[in-house]
Amino acid sequence: MSKLFLQKEFEKIQKSKYTWSLYFFKIDRRNKKNPFTVYKVRFKNDKYLPDYATSLISTTYKYQINLISEVQNYDGENTKVSCDKISIKNELISSQWEAFYNAVTVSSDEGINGKINGYILVGQPARKDDDKLLPITFVKIANPIIQLANKKTVVYKNTVDNELDLLSDDICRLYLTIDFLVINQNMYTFNHSFEGLYNIEKTLKKIKTIAVDKIIETNSIANVEEFKQYSSQYPSQRTFITIKDDRVSRILKIENREVISKMLNIDLDTKGQFVLKNYDDASRLIKYLCYKIFQDAETNDILEATTISKISIAV
Repeated sequence: MSKLFLQKEFEKIQKSKYTWSLYFFKIDRRNKKNPFTVYKVRFKNDKYLPDYATSLISTTYKYQINLISEVQNYDGENTKVSCDKISIKNELISSQWEAFYNAVTVSSDEGINGKINGYILVGQPARKDDDKLLPITFVKIANPIIQLANKKTVVYKNTVDNELDLLSDDICRLYLTIDFLVINQNMYTFNHSFEGLYNIEKTLKKIKTIAVDKIIETNSIANVEEFKQYSSQYPSQRTFITIKDDRVSRILKIENREVISKMLNIDLDTKGQFVLKNYDDASRLIKYLCYKIFQDAETNDILEATTISKISIAV
């Protein structure tokens, strides 16, 4: 449904009048108050920006939205033929998005010193009383400024007199693809570039710590210290995004742990607690609790959700 939603919204935007604004942004993580600095870009010709917006909407609709197989909720591991959807209020990005948004609202038309990290195209319905149209924001994480003057090359332009003249001014290049868009309080991302922009790795560490503590609090693991060590070795922090309370609650009961231990081939001690003998045991338990492992009802095969491939568990 989300793909259909995007298609319908883009069709509305193509047929409607929007007011467009372009912003360049820079990231400086040393600024603890707000790492984003934004300035509004001015155009000499008023037609340039609307023309660019029209082209960008057309190519995004045709080559990015129409070509995705589906829209999935973000879990950090979706395939390239899908589009990730994540609420701007999600704990993974909410604080960073707010800082990003606030930087836009206080932006000026004074240039930014140093490298530009990307740009933002914001579209507002021209008629503010039209509640059928939604504001939309496009983000591209790429430096649009090309510096022609450098130590490696000399650049010339062809004049009207068919002569070469030195060209040393910086030029701006805007792409006809995007990394993500925001509409109706949701971010739709076509790659994982936004993770670096919003410093998700830092947030993921906190989520992993909370998830591991939540598992330990069930009192279902016999060797807690070893589990902490194994979980610290787990390679993907994104896995813990999808930890589910219902599965964590399931291991509170001994009778459920007996079923799970047989399914995952993990031993139980005399108290009915999991005995995680090695990293593989801990990894399977983590994947199960995060809905990365399930059991096929027909074959009883243990499958991993990210690859839908059978897992070989040594007995």
